Amino acid sequence: MSYLPQQYYNYYPTEYQPQFWQVIVGGVIDIVIMVALGAWALSLVKKALKGEEVELR
Repeated sequence: MSYLPQQYYNYYPTEYQPQFWQVIVGGVIDIVIMVALGAWALSLVKKALKGEEVELR
């Protein structure tokens, strides 16, 4: 005999599914932003090491 109600049949409650996808999409966006900022910072470091003038805007 199952002690869980029917709504918990899918391993997590059905009302958490939209929140689950919101967390996934938000996490992917955060990772993309971090990669973009890292690439920008590395390009500035490369310019500085070459002796070029670096503008921070």
